[in-house]
Amino acid sequence: MAFYDSWPKVDPVIVLVVLCLIVLVDRIWLMILVKRQQLVCLNAIMVPEDLRGIIPPEIYYRARIYELHKTELQLWKYLIDLIISLCELALGFYPFLWGLSVKTLKPITSDELYITMIFVLYLTIYICIRFLPVLIYDKCLLELRYGMSGKFPWYLYCCIGALAVVLSQFVLIPVAILIVISVQIIGYYFFLWFWLFWAVFTLILVFFLPYCCIPCIGRQVVLPEGTALHAEVKKVCDVVGFPMKRVFIIRTRTMQYSNAYFYGSCCLKRIVIFDTLLLNKGKEVSEIQPYEVGRGLTNIQVAGVVCHELGHWKYGHFYKATIIMKVHFFLTMGLFGLCFHCPQLYMAVGFAPGVMPIIVGFIIVLRFALTPYLTLANVLMLWNLRRFEYAADNFAHRMGYSIQLRMALIKIYADHMSFPVYDNCYARWHHTHPTILQRLEYQERLDAKDMKEGKR
Repeated sequence: MAFYDSWPKVDPVIVLVVLCLIVLVDRIWLMILVKRQQLVCLNAIMVPEDLRGIIPPEIYYRARIYELHKTELQLWKYLIDLIISLCELALGFYPFLWGLSVKTLKPITSDELYITMIFVLYLTIYICIRFLPVLIYDKCLLELRYGMSGKFPWYLYCCIGALAVVLSQFVLIPVAILIVISVQIIGYYFFLWFWLFWAVFTLILVFFLPYCCIPCIGRQVVLPEGTALHAEVKKVCDVVGFPMKRVFIIRTRTMQYSNAYFYGSCCLKRIVIFDTLLLNKGKEVSEIQPYEVGRGLTNIQVAGVVCHELGHWKYGHFYKATIIMKVHFFLTMGLFGLCFHCPQLYMAVGFAPGVMPIIVGFIIVLRFALTPYLTLANVLMLWNLRRFEYAADNFAHRMGYSIQLRMALIKIYADHMSFPVYDNCYARWHHTHPTILQRLEYQERLDAKDMKEGKR
């Protein structure tokens, strides 16, 4: 590709050291976060006060044990990944695998496109083998320690891994071919075209999501008129001017997760309520499974959740999130193109001067070079998403649905229990939503603030 010589002459050894430092700092920081969460989990012996009477002690104990198992597995996974990643960089793993692919096809062809296909196959096999230490540690040690005995024999995991290698080629090889051909045809500024394609694709997806993706979950219908739920939701929607014809119910098939969400804009805007959010799925007791009886929210609690979603609409969170994602992806592609065209990056990982395989460039840049930016961008976007959630909760509070929303959050949590206690730093780094305890605390602060203002 053109314009490689425009890069300043940097010693590849320095680039290699920087890449190793990036991996080292990133993995150690992730391990610190997981360790913080593990210590919080170890100390959280009792059910939190706000959730007492909601979580039975035995359920909380099992959730805590599962969280301890998960955090210890994550620690081991990050440690193994750190060691292997440093070895890959220092020992020239990618040039070795690329050279092996070249040798495999040497009697037939030297075309980069065909070599890429073999490279992807070898890399997929390697990735499956790479996960073996974590799998062995989990199945042979952790599950025994935490009393979570495996359900499958070891040889079945081997069969699943082999099947995954075969089936993944039907996706990975066409994607790799498309990447290589696109870069070869478009040339130096291919990354800008990638951004433009993704921007247009995601906008089109907004139009076709209700017609393509939603049918996989269930049947979507407008909230029926003449029902008590319709009357409760209409009270909220009429206040803010949201049309009731844009409020939908999804009649799910097998999903048990309770949810409601807002998305879209203009004539495509809609609030979607899963039937699992309704009390007894909005059906008679005889029409549902025994374990589903009593699950779900009352009509006024559903209205509180809808009020939260209306907050997202009223504050334009969909537009803001869309713009932020487009800007983020534009910056990602710009930095990607800058690093992708750096010849010292390829030499740093062991390639000879002038050897710059396209698919390897994608892997090195996305996995190593862009880690600092992607980490920072991820933290900022997660912070912004949580800020949106707090703003929508505040909107529901100002609409007079604070108690209903709080009870809805508790009931949803009670129906789908998970471990509720998280380290704040860990949560900031991983969670798109505030935790259940954080949201309840926020509602209490809003109530306390109103009380103080009322006394004045």
